[in-house]
Parts: sequence; C-alpha cells; structure tokens
Amino acid sequence: MSKLQYEIINCKIQNRENENTKYNINRIYKVVKCTFDNTNDNDKRYFHEKSFELAKQVNPSQANDSINQRDKERLINDALGGVLAEHGWLWYIQGVYGEDTAYFTDFKGSIGQIDIKLSKNKSIEVRSSFPRNGVKFAICNNKYNFRNICKYSNFYKPDEANKDFFASVLFETPKNRLMDAEEIVFYLIGGSTRLMMEGANCYIADLTAEDDLTQVKTKYRVIDLKNALDIDGFMEYMEILGYKKKDDAN
Repeated sequence: MSKLQYEIINCKIQNRENENTKYNINRIYKVVKCTFDNTNDNDKRYFHEKSFELAKQVNPSQANDSINQRDKERLINDALGGVLAEHGWLWYIQGVYGEDTAYFTDFKGSIGQIDIKLSKNKSIEVRSSFPRNGVKFAICNNKYNFRNICKYSNFYKPDEANKDFFASVLFETPKNRLMDAEEIVFYLIGGSTRLMMEGANCYIADLTAEDDLTQVKTKYRVIDLKNALDIDGFMEYMEILGYKKKDDAN
C-alpha cells in the first residue's frame, strides 16, 4: 500500500527561472500525494503480476506463451501506471469513507470497463498521465494544461458502462522508471463528474490516451484540469451523493 498525504499546489507561486510558468493559472489545488514503496518484494511482485495479467487481456497476441522477458517487462511497464493509479484512488476512498464504500470490479475487457465501483450504485473511471515537465506544470500551466478525459462513446453506446466520476492521476515518477525506482510517486488530482463532462467546459478531442494499452486514437470528452475538481471538490461531490467520512478520517 502507498503512503498517502494531502498536499497543496499553489499555481500563483511562479518559478521565475522557468519561462513556461508565466502562463500559470490563478488557482490553488489540494491533491493527494501517493508514495509507493517499490522495494517491497511482495508488493512489487503483486503489482507486476496484476499488470501483466491486464496486458494479456487487452493484447493477448502480444503476450503469448513464448514471449521473452524483455517484452514481458515492457507490457508490465505499460500497464503498471494504470494499475497503481486505480489502487491509489481505491486506497484513498476506502481510507476516508470506509472499506465498504469502494471496490474493484472484475476486468471484462476495455469496452464498458468500470475501474472502481462505489456503494450507492456509483462508479469511477481512473485515467493516468506522465507529464514530462512535472505535476505542477501539468495542472498550473494555462497554455499546456493537462486534460481530464473520458471516452466520447461512454455517453451514447449501450455497450459502454455509464460512469459517474472521471478521476485524474499524474505521475511524478517517469514511466520508464516504474520498474526500477525505489519509490513511485503519483498524485490524485481530482477529476470531473458526469454532469461536468456534459457541460460548457467540456470539448471533444481526437487523441491516443497515454494509459490506453491499445494505443488507438479515439474521440474523448475532455476537460482541462484547470476547470476540473481538486480533491476538496471530489469530497464535496461525495458528500452531495450521501457518502460520510469515517470518524478518524482527516
């Protein structure tokens, strides 16, 4: 399990040594920093095996019995970020609202997949990215602001499962270091509700999502993170839905 702690990212404080920060937005974010101990052999083995199983289900032709160790490690690395991101959100929700509040569903294919199921018949889709210029740049830079995404078809196709919240995760640890870094650091940024994905700040983008194992260009509904909810916003959303914090939750 990762160590979880709240952090404040103040976009108003600029780094005068970096010209890119002159586009910073005027916002303060509350996020959750997740630090995964990648030196624990048992945990590392569990997440690597889970990542490989996921990769095999999405791309079975690339993970046949004769696959060599190098190709296997590449598939694990491709899937590991998404697996850790989903666990980060699950651990956080269970820690704040109780273990009965959230759980994983069985993987039945990328179409219609729900990452996290909540009680009260609600669901969350988790998407992750690896910003090369850092997490603060990804959420604070106005010109290159990262996006919170959901598949365009989720809203229209009957074979797509409806999602209620679209959660965002940004990794501080580069993707090519996930296998060997002693610590893997990533942030639960917040995200967007289904209603927000139908609102004025949403637009359509034709892109290849970084955490999509199929790497197929797809139409997505997207909201810039500067217009999405942070963790405080997510907690307010959960309260509106009727979820109560545990007595010992911060």
